[in-house]
Amino acid sequence: MSNASHRFDNAKRRRTDEHDRQAMATPSYVLEPLRSILGGIGLDPCTDPDNPTGAVNFFHLPEDGCAKEWIGHSVFCNPPYGEARDRWVEKCIKVGKVKPVILLIPSHTDTRTLQKAMQACTSVLFFKGRLKFGLLRDNGRQEAASHGSVAVGFGVDLTPLKSLGMVFTNDHQTND
Repeated sequence: MSNASHRFDNAKRRRTDEHDRQAMATPSYVLEPLRSILGGIGLDPCTDPDNPTGAVNFFHLPEDGCAKEWIGHSVFCNPPYGEARDRWVEKCIKVGKVKPVILLIPSHTDTRTLQKAMQACTSVLFFKGRLKFGLLRDNGRQEAASHGSVAVGFGVDLTPLKSLGMVFTNDHQTND
């Protein structure tokens, strides 16, 4: 088995919301610019009890933030990256029609989940490199994502964040 084989373990994609390895705190070098562009975070529907995003309103396990009403002037959502991600994307699309929402998810461009988000979004930011979550692995090294990440903006122009990666805006034309 190669040293990188863990990166291709589909069991990681199938984790439940409650799995202890689902929570990956957004690194501050990403969070601060996102917070700034939103004018502060009105709601973080899936955070930790200590509210590391500094959201005015927030939900954390065991509450199901996706099932709750999203109240706040803006939303930042870094959902669990397992199968449950689909319902979080649906909620971000719906809420993004009435208030600014930024969704942070893997940049798996071949998935229906990301395709759906990108079709509905205002803009999308593909981050340079893999995000570093600040968590230490057993070997003492900082943990980085095993994949690229993307910030999807609904009612948000992410163009001012182009120093973090490539930004595309959506003209909402569809390919039928």
